Amino acid sequence: MARGVQSMVRLAVKGTSWSHLLDYLSPALFDVMPARDLIKQGRELMANRSDTVRFAETRRQVGDELASHGIEVHLVEKLESTEHKELAHLDGDGAREIGQRILAVYFGQIFLGDRAILDLRSGSFMLSEPRALHWHPSALYIEWEPRFLDAIRDLYVGFYLEDEGRFQRALEALDMKDSADVLIDLLGRDDPRNERFESAAFHTHFHEMFVSSRDRGTTLHRNFLALGVYLLCLYDALECLGGSFDVRAAVERASGATTVGRVASVES
Repeated sequence: MARGVQSMVRLAVKGTSWSHLLDYLSPALFDVMPARDLIKQGRELMANRSDTVRFAETRRQVGDELASHGIEVHLVEKLESTEHKELAHLDGDGAREIGQRILAVYFGQIFLGDRAILDLRSGSFMLSEPRALHWHPSALYIEWEPRFLDAIRDLYVGFYLEDEGRFQRALEALDMKDSADVLIDLLGRDDPRNERFESAAFHTHFHEMFVSSRDRGTTLHRNFLALGVYLLCLYDALECLGGSFDVRAAVERASGATTVGRVASVES
C-alpha cells in the first residue's frame, strides 16, 4: 500500500516545478510510515494548496512572526516589478548574507509559530536593491502536530547548541535513539558555523536515516514527510548560493524567542 501512496504523490506533482525534488526523497520514507498517515499528510498538503483563503492567512501569520523577530524578508503574494535578480547572481559575502537570511526564515518558522510555508526553493526568492530579499512561495504549507514540533525544536537546539540532555530527549520523543549516528550525519558533523549544503549529500543521509528506522521496524510521524520537503527546499536555495553558512547562529537567533519544548512521546 505504501508503494501506491508513493505513486500517488509522484503523480500529483508530475509535470510541475516540484517533480525533480522528489528524486531526493528516500523511497524508505514510504516504508517507515503507516500508509494511512502518509495519505492523511498528503491530503492535508494538497488541501492546503487549494485553499487560497487559508494560505493568505498563513502568509500573513508567517510574515508577522518573521518581522517581529527582525528577520529581513518581504513575504509577498507576487512580485510587482521585473527589476529583480535571482539568487544565482550572488557570490561571496553577498551570497553568504542572503543565505543566512534564508536560514533565519527556515528556523524562524520552526521556532516562532505552528505553521510553516515549505517552499524555500531558490526560485521562490528574488532580490532588489539594496539587497532586499523578496519571498513569493507557492501555497505549500503545513501546520505541525504540536508534539512533533516540540521534538524537532529540541533536536535542533540540543544538537547545534550542544545541549546533550535536550538532544537525547528529542531522539527518544521521535523514536530515533538507535538512529542517532545517521541523524547526526544528516544534521552535519562539520563546523556548524561553516556548513555547506549539497543536495546529493542530503539525499544520502536522509535515505540512510529512514533505512535505519525501517530496518528496526520503527514507524515515524507523518510530519516527517513535510519536514523532508522543507529541508529539500532549503538545500535547493543554499546550494544555489554556494559557500558555507552559520547554522548555529541561525538556531541561536530563532530559539531565543521560545521556551524549552514540551517533549513527550511523539505518536504517528
